[in-house]
Amino acid sequence: MPRVLAFMGCVVLSVTLTIASAFAKDVGYRLPASVTPSFQKIELNIDPDARNYSGSTVIDITVNTPINKVGFYQIDLNITQAFLTQGDATMALTVSEGDYNINWGAAEEEIAKGDYQLTLQFEGKLDISSDGMYLSQFEENNYIFTQFEDMHARRAFPSFDEPAFKIPYQLTIISPEKHLVVSNTPVAKRTVNDGEQTVVFEKTKPMPTYLLAYAVGPFDSVELTGLSVPGKVYVPKGHAENTKFVVKHTPKILTALESFFGIKYPYKKLDFVAVPNFTYGAMENVGLITYQDGLLLLGDNPSLKERSYSLSTIAHELAHQWFGNLVTMEWWDDLWLNEAFASWAATYTMKQLYPELNMGESIIQEIAFEEDGSPTVKAVKKVVRNQSDVMDGLELNYSKGESVLEMIESLIGTEKFREGVRNYMNKHAWKNTVADDLWAALDDVSEFSLSAMMKDYLEQPGYPLITFAQNGTVTQTRFHYAGAQVAPQTWAVPLKLTYKVNGSIKQEVVFIDEKITRLPQLAEAEWVFPNDNATGYFRWAISNTQLTALLNDLDVLNNREKKNVLFNTRAMLKAGAINIGDVMSVLNALAKDTEAEVKRAAVVVLLDFTYLVNDGNRDNYAALLTQEYLPILNALTLEQSSEETESEIELRNSLYYLLGRYAQNESLIEKSKALTKQYIEDTTSVPADIAKTAIVVSTKHGDPAMFDRIVAAYKKATLPNVKMTLLYYMSFTDKKTVNRMLDLALSDLIAPSEALYMPIIISRNLEDDTLLYAWLEENIDSLISKMPDFHVSRMPEFLSTTCDIDNLNLAKAFYEPIKDNYQGMARSYDVMLDNTQQCLRLKDTFQEDFNRYLSHYSVE
Repeated sequence: MPRVLAFMGCVVLSVTLTIASAFAKDVGYRLPASVTPSFQKIELNIDPDARNYSGSTVIDITVNTPINKVGFYQIDLNITQAFLTQGDATMALTVSEGDYNINWGAAEEEIAKGDYQLTLQFEGKLDISSDGMYLSQFEENNYIFTQFEDMHARRAFPSFDEPAFKIPYQLTIISPEKHLVVSNTPVAKRTVNDGEQTVVFEKTKPMPTYLLAYAVGPFDSVELTGLSVPGKVYVPKGHAENTKFVVKHTPKILTALESFFGIKYPYKKLDFVAVPNFTYGAMENVGLITYQDGLLLLGDNPSLKERSYSLSTIAHELAHQWFGNLVTMEWWDDLWLNEAFASWAATYTMKQLYPELNMGESIIQEIAFEEDGSPTVKAVKKVVRNQSDVMDGLELNYSKGESVLEMIESLIGTEKFREGVRNYMNKHAWKNTVADDLWAALDDVSEFSLSAMMKDYLEQPGYPLITFAQNGTVTQTRFHYAGAQVAPQTWAVPLKLTYKVNGSIKQEVVFIDEKITRLPQLAEAEWVFPNDNATGYFRWAISNTQLTALLNDLDVLNNREKKNVLFNTRAMLKAGAINIGDVMSVLNALAKDTEAEVKRAAVVVLLDFTYLVNDGNRDNYAALLTQEYLPILNALTLEQSSEETESEIELRNSLYYLLGRYAQNESLIEKSKALTKQYIEDTTSVPADIAKTAIVVSTKHGDPAMFDRIVAAYKKATLPNVKMTLLYYMSFTDKKTVNRMLDLALSDLIAPSEALYMPIIISRNLEDDTLLYAWLEENIDSLISKMPDFHVSRMPEFLSTTCDIDNLNLAKAFYEPIKDNYQGMARSYDVMLDNTQQCLRLKDTFQEDFNRYLSHYSVE
């Protein structure tokens, strides 16, 4: 014990010095460098059966320069007492609120340099959405959960709520004896008196406030055996039996990550909590990782997609115990340091442990390209002043960040990449870092200079389009969709070239960092494929002659590369560089491929054209699907066997959805109705993904009376994913049922974290959103008061992005009066407008071309 305490004391000192140097230039949206914390005690008196609570906190601080006020963060708390102590001296503080949730405790006299204790007593009210410390009712029981990332710890208790303040904490929770209380660390002491328990947890290792967590309620638990530390899975009462899958697989994931990092799991315990009301997928809290309940409560035989999502999420959150927890970004502008590396490490681990789930075939860049192609997108590393700034473009921290890391790994090799990562982790353990620290670590193990490349990709928005002329001239511009205006940019771009010259295929790696580069070796190339294994974060263009030649040699490409040819061609269509027929020639070539993974890419691209389907061409589009793609589905059938690969299963799912929605096939509609009826009666009798599409198709064409049967089955179901399948795949479009579906969003059946889901589903089902906005006009106050902040701020882009001018006008009329009333909503409104206007430009550009192509398919 003395050795551990001494080690922690040393770390605290180094953290304090790091913080002081990091605040050389104070900014108004962060706490000043004049005060730094080193340890915080928190005591909370909370009860899941009561909304109000009280608490106190004592924070050890160092005043670095003479001041007259001390800053700290809090939101919606009532500070009842505030004072500083130094030895026997006490100094009262008068608290006032400032900007950016900063409160100031002002003293009547100057506060001299030195060490003090800041004591704050407070009262608060439990949130009922899913931000901060919140109350959640599930199956007649009440629970308290926490979600503090990114800036929500300040909602639960006053603190120095910034990731740079990485200090130890000690938590004490007073609550009714009947409840189980868990937190980041093991229990140090528990006493009970008159039905009330006081639980004191062990002091944490240095960590930021956003990683603190606790839960209170009538939990059941299951042991997580086979870990390097003790662990449990905590679940709502009565659901312990549904954790077997997670209990089985977690130990091997943790072991694989410990091996990759060369560092044992750095905390005393590893617990999971299944949370039935959770905005995000999961949260990497130190020693107490919280998950959306559907990720842990999977039953005995989860579907392939459920297995994949659960395991990859567990791998992501466990990777965070090193990336983000052991080594933490200094401020939220480097959030990608956490998320990109955790995502990369999760994918790496999944490929090693679960090759059958086919993660290696997934091209992460395609997830990022759509958002990152918008002219309104911001760089991954951007100025962050408040919570909505963090959430603006949040997804790119994961997808673009991971894509850039994958590109680097492909350049320097996995072993060198791992060496750089291990050096980075060992050098900065228990500390904070900035992006330059990572770039330096990777530069040290690479023959390439990676710093400039990484800065270009992460400190600039967008990505390059690399155009290859047949004379060997290579030009880079910023990729943009047709009609969009973007500022000129250049990148340091690694090109892993494959090309064919005089019948011989050659490969090499070149870097380009100028607008125009000459590569004479490509002047005589029959074709050029510049994206070996599809790891590059760019789009590319070659001449039609070279593309035709490449299509004739498709067998030299692997599955990822074939998919990249198709996705890249689709992107060039959206950029206005080619026409529908050009894309269809590539699509038709890949649809005939022998690999299910490649065929599925063709189906995905075909589904992407549905924004051009209208009353005038709907029958012809159905004829195309019937002639070209129904035979593929018929060969697969709607029966899933245990011998099928992941690609075959996903191909069936994609085909079924496309054909079920758009082929107008009566036989398929009737099969869907039968499958829905079967699933409602026995949710184990139909694979989940087939059941989802069956519900989509049958409710789109079915009797509205089916709504009551589906809701009854939802109420009866116990597994979260079954509930999701039943409720969120209904596609009714009649007025009465649409309003009944929307009313569910405000009912107790739907958790606050899911309140926006039903309006989103309705917006995707309806071609005319008049019914949706009429309901929103009447219920917006109730809906917003129920939703978490993240969904409120991003509501326009999540709910209202459209490709219809009438729906856009409805959205404008709805948001204009309210968008400035909620933090972040105005920015989301602008993103929605840009995305919608882009789609409308594409529709205007390609509608006639699409109609002309479809006219070749006769309607029988």
